[in-house]
Formats: sequence, C-alpha cells, structure tokens
Amino acid sequence: MKYKYVILDFDGTLADTAEGIYHTFTKVLTILGKQVPDDLSAHIGPPLEYSYRLLAGDDAEKAIALHRQVFAEDEAYKMSRLYDGVEDMLQKLAAAGCVLSVASSKYQPHADKSIRYFHIEKYLCKVYGQNEKRGFKQEVLRQLIADSGWQKDSCIMVGDTCYDVEGALANGIDAMAVTYGFGQLRQLSRCGAKYMANSPRQVAEILLGEK
Repeated sequence: MKYKYVILDFDGTLADTAEGIYHTFTKVLTILGKQVPDDLSAHIGPPLEYSYRLLAGDDAEKAIALHRQVFAEDEAYKMSRLYDGVEDMLQKLAAAGCVLSVASSKYQPHADKSIRYFHIEKYLCKVYGQNEKRGFKQEVLRQLIADSGWQKDSCIMVGDTCYDVEGALANGIDAMAVTYGFGQLRQLSRCGAKYMANSPRQVAEILLGEK
C-alpha cells in the first residue's frame, strides 16, 4: 500500500451536497438584493471569501456571515446524500490500514456537522475545514499535514475539482481526481492528478492496488 494517509474532500467526493449549497447561495443573494447566477456550480469548491467577492462585491463580508447563518438555520447539511458506495469505500480503506481524514473548504462547524449527520466520523482521524487561518484547499492541506506530522510521500488527496488537485500538488503530495462529483472531466484531466477514479469503489481499488 503506497499511501497510508488518504485525505478526502467532502463536497462532490463523499457527498452530493449541491442542493444545500445552491439553496444557501440563492437565499443569501436574494436577501442582499444581488443577482443569482443561473449556474452556481463554479462556487462548489472554493472558499466563501472567493465566491462572495465575485457574487456580492462590497457586501462580501456580510454575505459570508449570512451564508453561515442560513446554512445552519435551514439545516442545509441535510439537503445532501452520500454517494453510492462511499461508506463501503471508507470501510474498505480503514480495514486495510489507511488513515483517513477530510480536508474541505467548507466552514469548519459545517464540515463537522455534515460528517456527523452521515455518521462517518468513526472512519476519520481528523476533519479540517475552513477557519480564520485557512480557506483555500492548499491552506487547509498544508495545516492538516503539518499538524499531523505525516510524510508527504505517504499522503494522497482525493477530490473532485481542480482546487483539490492543485492544492495537493502545491503541498508536494499526489492527487486522485474523481469524475462523479462537481468537477468537469475536461478540466480534471488537465490538472495533473496522478490517478482518475469514476466511482468510490474505484477509488478504493486504485489505492489498494486492486486496479
């Protein structure tokens, strides 16, 4: 087993969270009187600071605070589902001795609540989300790896967007791109991922050398 430390993205990798994310963005922008784009898919992945600078301009800070409030009050984390095969993948990797963690650009309290909602915290040693010290995936990964003292050549990032792949490469670790999430296949194929997986089952097969 080449990779002992398997770092997983959440949105678009473990769970289909589109409905809750779109609901929250739409409600926030409507409350603030901002235009709601027809397609919000580009805002699944980057931190809220990046998205709301584009969507809300000078009201970005107000939008971020409102986003966190709406997400919590409307229980947007319940508007999601684990992808088919995810729990089997987690069980298989954990049983093989992999140390599993989550690195997400989701606000830390929301990441924690989402993990608990699906009862998958038992498979994970750590969950790192966005806070005042880290936002982009590159920053989240850097702090997770440093705090844990993991050897980089034993780590791999598994995610569905170029943010995940680019964040991994910036930290000197390998990346696997999954094609069943929110990322565009054409973009993912050009990001520099070492592996590509079409399903959670295939993620486990590749990591365990079965494929």
